[in-house]
Amino acid sequence: CMLMLVADVDECAVDPGTCGMNATCTNTEGSYTCTCSTGFYFGSTGCEDLDECAESEHDCDINARCGNTVGSYFCQCYQGFHGDGFRCGDVDECVQLDNNADCPQLCINTPGSFHCGCREGYSKIFGSDDCEDIDECERGTAGCDQFCANTEGSYICSCKPGYQLHIDKKHCVDVNECLINNGGCSHKCENSKGSFSCECLPQQALAADKKTCLNITTCQVQNGGCDQLCSPTFDGSAVECACESGYHLADNGWECLDDDECDDVNGGCQQLCVNTPGSYHSTCEPRCNNNGLCIAPNQCLCPPGYPGPQCTRK
Repeated sequence: CMLMLVADVDECAVDPGTCGMNATCTNTEGSYTCTCSTGFYFGSTGCEDLDECAESEHDCDINARCGNTVGSYFCQCYQGFHGDGFRCGDVDECVQLDNNADCPQLCINTPGSFHCGCREGYSKIFGSDDCEDIDECERGTAGCDQFCANTEGSYICSCKPGYQLHIDKKHCVDVNECLINNGGCSHKCENSKGSFSCECLPQQALAADKKTCLNITTCQVQNGGCDQLCSPTFDGSAVECACESGYHLADNGWECLDDDECDDVNGGCQQLCVNTPGSYHSTCEPRCNNNGLCIAPNQCLCPPGYPGPQCTRK
């Protein structure tokens, strides 16, 4: 038996077009393999172009456009971005463009773009980039306690006399005038919301300046400062105060205090004594019914039809 050696045939060398276009032919023992070039894939007609953009087989930046080419692709940054397409950075139009990007007030950069805005206290005019003043006082958004005055791009709060503006520039707080030189009062200063008043001793009166206290020397002015009765002294240089029946003059010489008649032997009442301002009365116990009147201790004056005890029917 005689063996014959057969040499391998290099199909790739015999026919360079064995694998077709866009492919690499590799010889093997007794055969060969075809490998598609980068950017191609093996399809029904051989090695066909791979659309890296459609198949998301690309490295383009998220802010770039992918464009397919035969066997490859390209990347291009979107408008408003700059770079090689594989790395794209935002273009700050507010810095790059002249004249504040033609914005009347504020230029606001955004990823890939920009827009015009307005400063605080202004709002955009509809359909335009121009800004107009906001009247916070008219809109009621200023928050002023009392007075509001609009200004260009802002507003100012102010207060009525007797108040001062709080540190928050909105609220008004009362000024206690009495804390500063007693409000200018010669005697007592009484503070009130937004104002104050001066007060004098009972036998004094305020002068025309509403601050100085003058001694009263006549009963014609504030009844001489007396609580009840006033009479001039013998020489007419001063006044004397007195009280009506049922009252007595206090140590201050002008105030009248009630006499508690019931405190003195029960006011002479046999039953219950009830003190009243300037007087007293006795009551029946038990009380008179049906609108009967107590005319003496335990004695009722009864209306017709109620002749019984304490004005009962029987």
